[in-house]
Amino acid sequence: MSVPPRPRRTAPSRKLRVLLLALAGLALLGATAFMALSKREGPRPVTLDEAQRLAMTRFAMYEAGTVAVDTTVKGGGGTTTVRGLVDYRTRHAVGRYTATRAGGTETGLIAWDATGLAVAPGPALAPGAHGMAAIVRAAAASKPRSWSPRVYTGDPLDSALRLVMSLAADRPDNPQLLTRAGPLHLREETLGTTAYTVFSGPRRSGSARGSRSPLTYWVDGEGRLGRVEARIASLPDPARTDFAPGPAGLRVPAQPWPKGPGAPEPR
Repeated sequence: MSVPPRPRRTAPSRKLRVLLLALAGLALLGATAFMALSKREGPRPVTLDEAQRLAMTRFAMYEAGTVAVDTTVKGGGGTTTVRGLVDYRTRHAVGRYTATRAGGTETGLIAWDATGLAVAPGPALAPGAHGMAAIVRAAAASKPRSWSPRVYTGDPLDSALRLVMSLAADRPDNPQLLTRAGPLHLREETLGTTAYTVFSGPRRSGSARGSRSPLTYWVDGEGRLGRVEARIASLPDPARTDFAPGPAGLRVPAQPWPKGPGAPEPR
């Protein structure tokens, strides 16, 4: 029996080649678009891994002990910044504030804890001496009677500093309970050279279902906090605080404590 010859393979026509190339290009374009959309995904509920990282942030702050903070509050016709050092073990902080308004700029020392804050005149610092060590030395050298203490008020700066002091706990939060409060994954973002996941925080107790927390957290892969923003009703922009490791060996001074800035001393 003779075997019929195999049909000869013919090269695809020019039109077919053009069509195949076009289809391949569309597939590549579709894959690229999908990857771009994935990176720009909108708010979504957190995963279990993300909830665990978010639940670690306050404990990571407590473990860090001493943390440098830069807080900025814009509104009311000006901008106030506080550059300070927070001891999350003792819950005490000192810093230097700068308030810029249309009438000029005011600077001074500031101390705060869980109950209130105190301000004191800030000595003139030599050029180049505006680092954290100089601020801490100035606070330590101030006389106790130079501090003017008060309890927290509804002032936006008070709210921002009170929030800063609340960001530590001696144990991790419960990720399951945290998840029920509706935190959201917002996006991935890099600050400096560190990659962060940006979360909308858990909703406050009693908040309407589907509402979003006024707090936004930047959390790295180890659960460390790099930034927090707080939306305050009276401000056009969120109050922002950036966090960094405290300088090695630098500690928050003993005054105006142990009574704390919220407890006025007799004069």
